[in-house]
Amino acid sequence: MKRIAGISERLLECAKSEFLNQGFQAASIREIAKKAGTSARAVYTRFPNKEGLFDAIVSPVSDGLIERYQNYANQFWPKNAGGNGTAAISSDDTAIYMDMIDYIYDHKDEFLLMQTSLEGKWHTALIEALTDNNISYVSKWTRLAEGAGNEKKLMMNVLHMLTNSFYASMFEPLRHDMNRREARFYMEKLCAFFVAGMDRLLKQNTASKTISLKKSR
Repeated sequence: MKRIAGISERLLECAKSEFLNQGFQAASIREIAKKAGTSARAVYTRFPNKEGLFDAIVSPVSDGLIERYQNYANQFWPKNAGGNGTAAISSDDTAIYMDMIDYIYDHKDEFLLMQTSLEGKWHTALIEALTDNNISYVSKWTRLAEGAGNEKKLMMNVLHMLTNSFYASMFEPLRHDMNRREARFYMEKLCAFFVAGMDRLLKQNTASKTISLKKSR
């Protein structure tokens, strides 16, 4: 059956409004279709269910944020990383994270929906994807992954948890209803805090390895 042009776009826009105003659970497919000037049947010919409609709203935005970091990291890490990782992580330009916070505020509604709908499933998955992406570069382009099995595993787990907390913290301005200017100020301070802490952690790790090496001789 031939689809009417523009219906899908109207459905997505009306669905976003309905989810924001009513919450995911209370949102009505029938009401969304009505506001879009079509029928509930038209929704189900385009999306499998209400969650599928929600996914179609947030997925492109979520993917866009991950792609932003990916494009940056593909240039930054090969050029700057090396050694024990301290220099690379310490010199990590905060510009990418300012760009990411701007992107979040450009798509504020979608990121709010991720935080508040479906028990935060999309929000959690996004943070984990950003974390895994970052850690993959740390592991590939530094010597942090070296060492004995258990020690290496523990260090990478610690880095994973700290990196996860960084990306989770990046979305806090939305929870606190900050405007864009306030969010950018917050992001600048968050980067400074985490870079300084990571720098100290990695230097401690390097010193610990040096001591262990001397003792083994």
